[in-house]
Amino acid sequence: MSYNYSKPKLVQVGLVVKDLDKTMEQFRLLLGAEPNRVIEKSPSAPGRKYYLGEERDFYQRVALYEMNGIEFEILQPYNDRSALTDFLDEHGEGIHHVAFDTDNFDAFEKHLNENGVRLIQTGPNSRHPALKWGFFNTNDKLGTMIEVTNFEEVANIEAAGREKK
Repeated sequence: MSYNYSKPKLVQVGLVVKDLDKTMEQFRLLLGAEPNRVIEKSPSAPGRKYYLGEERDFYQRVALYEMNGIEFEILQPYNDRSALTDFLDEHGEGIHHVAFDTDNFDAFEKHLNENGVRLIQTGPNSRHPALKWGFFNTNDKLGTMIEVTNFEEVANIEAAGREKK
């Protein structure tokens, strides 16, 4: 079945680590890179978070680096079980996901589901009420997990709202 969405755009690479401060220092030393933003507790928005279909209380500290149009995200998970903690337990530190942005999150999710890929983690987002994110287990198909976001869809919603004014 064909769904109405544009080809997803690569927007981020996510690295999971045990010690965010130590890794940020290595980024400074080896790459001369400073984070654009550090988030002490993400997700910060109120709302339920889910991992493998169960409500969980996971959080992570995050450092975000802008690198030539691609965001590099370093995550240190804590608290409850999540895709990030399970990755650390099973693989140690390393590249956890690549993120793609879509102009129709729901349609892209249906497309992934029809191809045997399931949403395994999601939660609230404080940036915009229509903004969604989710980790999809594509490890066996792509060699890594993917994260899907819908910044483009939100931008289209915002633009349509401005046109109506």
